[in-house]
Amino acid sequence: MSERDLIREYKNTIADLTKEKDDAIQLVSQKESKIKQLLIQVEQSTQDVHTMGKKIKDLDEKARKNATFKRIIHAKIDQVLEKKDEDDVDTEQ
Repeated sequence: MSERDLIREYKNTIADLTKEKDDAIQLVSQKESKIKQLLIQVEQSTQDVHTMGKKIKDLDEKARKNATFKRIIHAKIDQVLEKKDEDDVDTEQ
């Protein structure tokens, strides 16, 4: 091989390696971008989970209050019905 052929081969090798390096840099950049997008999605999902957890807690507290009110109302209705039954029995005598 002549010196000219060696230089041409050297230049081709350098060009190929430069292209591979640029491709690798571009690939890394794309992967970093994808990672950032995924991190944003994870953060949003985490925030959504915390928000839903708070809403569930609030709804659970509301359901407990409603259950308590329901129990009290049923107890009062039972008391009124018992009293009415007692009054009916008293008037029948």
